[in-house]
Amino acid sequence: MALAASVFFLVAVDDGIVRSVSAGVFNIRAGVERLPEMYTWIAWIFALSMALLSYLTTKVARQRLLFALLAVLAAILVLNTIGLAMVERGGAGYLAESGFYPFLFVSSELVRSMANFQIWIVAGGICYTSRAKVLFPLLAATTTLGDIAGGFLVRVLGAVLLSFQLYGLAALIMIAVMLLLRPLVRRYFVSAVGGGEEDVASLAENIRYFARSEYLRLLFLLSIALFALYTAIHYGFNVVARQHYVSEGDITSFFGLFYGSAGLATLVGTTVLLRYVLRVIGVGNIYLWVCLVHAAITATLMAVFQGILPLGAAAVIFAFNLLNFVLLDTIIAPTYQVLIKLVPQRNSDGTRMIMEGGFMLLGGLVGAGLTALHAQEFLSLGELFLLLAVISGAMIAAGWRLKRSYTEVLICAVREQSFAIDDRESIESMQKVVAKSTEISRSLLLHRDDGVREMGIEILRQNPRAAAAVCPALIDHENPRIRAAALDALGAGGRTGSDGAVLALPLLDDDDSEVRLSSARFLARVVERTQASPDSGATAVPAELRDKIVEAVAPRLGGGAGAGLQSEFLVILDRLEDTATAARRSSLLVELLEGEEMEEIIAGIQTASRIESKDSHARVLGHLQHPQAAVREAAIEAVEGSVSDRREDFLALLSSLGDPDPDVVEAAVGVLGRCDLSSTYRERVVEALATCPPKEWEGLVGAMAVQEDQELMPQLMESCRQRLLEANRYLVAVGSLRREAPGSATDLLADQLELQLTAVQSGVTRLLGNLGDAELVDDLVERLGAEDQAARENAIELLVNIGDRSLMELLLPTLADDEEERERLAGEICGWRDPTVEAALTLTMESSDTWTQLAAAWTAVSLGRRELLSGLPAEPERPVEEIANESAVKRGDSGMGIQDQPLTSMEKIMFLKESSFFAALPLEELYHIALSIQEESAKEGAVVIKQGTRGGKMYIVVEGKLEVSRSDPDVKGESQRITVLGENQVFGDMALLDDEPRSASVIALEDCKLLSLQRSDLERILRRYSSIAFNMMRILSSRLRDSMAA
Repeated sequence: MALAASVFFLVAVDDGIVRSVSAGVFNIRAGVERLPEMYTWIAWIFALSMALLSYLTTKVARQRLLFALLAVLAAILVLNTIGLAMVERGGAGYLAESGFYPFLFVSSELVRSMANFQIWIVAGGICYTSRAKVLFPLLAATTTLGDIAGGFLVRVLGAVLLSFQLYGLAALIMIAVMLLLRPLVRRYFVSAVGGGEEDVASLAENIRYFARSEYLRLLFLLSIALFALYTAIHYGFNVVARQHYVSEGDITSFFGLFYGSAGLATLVGTTVLLRYVLRVIGVGNIYLWVCLVHAAITATLMAVFQGILPLGAAAVIFAFNLLNFVLLDTIIAPTYQVLIKLVPQRNSDGTRMIMEGGFMLLGGLVGAGLTALHAQEFLSLGELFLLLAVISGAMIAAGWRLKRSYTEVLICAVREQSFAIDDRESIESMQKVVAKSTEISRSLLLHRDDGVREMGIEILRQNPRAAAAVCPALIDHENPRIRAAALDALGAGGRTGSDGAVLALPLLDDDDSEVRLSSARFLARVVERTQASPDSGATAVPAELRDKIVEAVAPRLGGGAGAGLQSEFLVILDRLEDTATAARRSSLLVELLEGEEMEEIIAGIQTASRIESKDSHARVLGHLQHPQAAVREAAIEAVEGSVSDRREDFLALLSSLGDPDPDVVEAAVGVLGRCDLSSTYRERVVEALATCPPKEWEGLVGAMAVQEDQELMPQLMESCRQRLLEANRYLVAVGSLRREAPGSATDLLADQLELQLTAVQSGVTRLLGNLGDAELVDDLVERLGAEDQAARENAIELLVNIGDRSLMELLLPTLADDEEERERLAGEICGWRDPTVEAALTLTMESSDTWTQLAAAWTAVSLGRRELLSGLPAEPERPVEEIANESAVKRGDSGMGIQDQPLTSMEKIMFLKESSFFAALPLEELYHIALSIQEESAKEGAVVIKQGTRGGKMYIVVEGKLEVSRSDPDVKGESQRITVLGENQVFGDMALLDDEPRSASVIALEDCKLLSLQRSDLERILRRYSSIAFNMMRILSSRLRDSMAA
């Protein structure tokens, strides 16, 4: 990002030159008495410019607007340079008399403000999420260095160059910035794409919200006052500078010295002062303390200029104006950003526009009015500073009220969950509030909303003293939810010693099951922490308390309590090494692990992991094949501690990377990413990278990338290259098959290869993300699906620039939007063009993915190219072997006519694929559904479904036609025909979801062949393949929406 840093540095240098020269020229040639007038013009013109810019952003593309605006700013600088040169050479005296200097001053302020504003928009465009956390501080530091360089450059050159020459240098720098920005924006800048509709308040609602909020009104008032004070003090600085320097070169050099010093002070303030101030004073107190500092500044200035303090006026105003700058840039500005975050999201953007537009305009106007009192000779400088001191004193009262209001709003934000639990500044502020007020922390736990109580527990986790002061009294609260929350907060806050255990023991008999579980959890924390290890520093549970705990827990062991409670009891007694219950504990753990309910099994798995039960390890490992995804995920988490020592665990985790449930896969990726790889495991990983199916490969690359194993990185990169080359060959193969052999079987194969392609893309982007910025890469890949062509092209170009170029060259064809273009690029990469159908099918049958092999084999059979099945692996997986065997039977080897033979699994899959209910499912899931589907026949006139009866089947029509009719039970007569069903249509599907009576009858109009699926079979499949359930939910939701629209 050297290019970006250079741009930011040059813009800051330009800023220092422009404001130093314009201030020096204006003060000497026009006079400081005209500054209040200029401040007024600046306030109005800047406000109008921002309004115009806001309008243009909705009408003009962001990049085009950026360069157009910078061109206008550069043109203004060039025009001002020409004007200064003409005046300098005495050929344009009329310019000086026609308002050129006011134009110079106002336009210069507008140029530097707009340039800084636009450059940070560029920063937002090239930095995303986690990258911004790293690069924003870097760019801010570069900007500060530019401020320093710009100021001291003017200090040195001001005595050598004329004003128009210095100003001309600024114009040249602005042109250079535009030239540097063009490649930067082209390579790295990606415009935002729409993220859907959001609940955003209207302007009127935001105005009402602002008017009702005392917190925002105080913040607004103080911001206006501080901006006005800043303007007035800086005006006084200009007046003194003009009194001490009579030549234009000298005063320009002096301003350069000031702005360079201000840059140095800002650098110190942002790196040292801000963090210290926020930690010691606290965010809510900042405005109060700044008001106090301003009161001291203005009082001192008043005393100096009134002759009360015998100090040099120039030195004092220089130092205090420097402090004035530092307070605004390094303290107030970032503090305001934190304070405004407490505005609810719905009102956030609108309220910020009102606040920021308002206080910049009004603050500028008030500052102009205050300075006009001196410029018009109503007040001396000393009297002006006395007035500012009075205003600062009034501001102290407002600052005190803002401090109290901030606490109230912060508590309200917690109660209404208006900020995230990971909002560091707000959480830290809340922790300070809680530490000072036990009543506030108590109110969090007493809140009726579960989310607020959870947030209260999280805050109290970092405040053990507050937790110890608040929670014990709430343990006996009448509300069971509050009793449970108090126990959880007390345990989370760290008070799990003997005194805490005494409080928790009686609650094992509580009437509420949640309280009993919280009590058991608390006691488990006590014994786990105190019995952790001899060198952990923890104090062992006293013998008397140990006996009390065992006496309370042992009788409840296996007494019919819930699985979660039994799990905590097992941990407690195991940690206390209670020998009397050893046999019962072992038996109960086995019962949990072999239970029928998912909650029991998960509790057993987690217990075995917590007590490190070696006897249960085989059972835990066996649950990696459990039908329920949550159980498989729990088993993966449980084997984390043993995966580095047990090869079988490592191999089992590798297999889990191919799990149909994404949460299970992510759990396996996480565990593998955290385990220590021995040389033996590393060899197995390298082998798996070359041979495993794409889905497993994707997870394996992600896990190994997290490891950051430098010995393994070359193999990871090479594996990505080979997989991408293979993916490009598949693209060429699919294109050829679609041209030469179009049909449903080819479409099925293309869909399967698309899934492989997606897995390879994801694996490569995982690796690129871990090498650089994972969130940025994910964000850019997501943008590749944007409807905006420019956004896609920019994202691709940015990926090329931030990633490994050799990988990106192989990846780019797979990202192309147009199929023909994608095939052409892929052909150039892999050197393979227009393959024959035989060559394309042979390639896909050699895939490491079972389901791709299956789709390729079915395509070959459908095209009458059964001889190509010899290209399948010597020992294919069961589904592939089945298709080969079934196709042999279908040829007539069974002695039955083809019409009389049952449908093969693949034929059932093709019927499912043609049905809207299952069309979006991948081949793997369709296969498992097909195994459960039964064939049925219905003679003409047969009633397949009778209205009013209960059923547990859905049907797909293979052949024939059926009538759907409905009768009114209150009206006698014939039923009314609703529709006629034909081939591939689905009916009776609601029976899979509920046990309600059938809403209509279905009667065969001719002899029909049907496929049926039982509810019990589908439920079994859904337990393993959650994506099927999600797809069914989408379809039913669409039907409901259509029904409501009708």
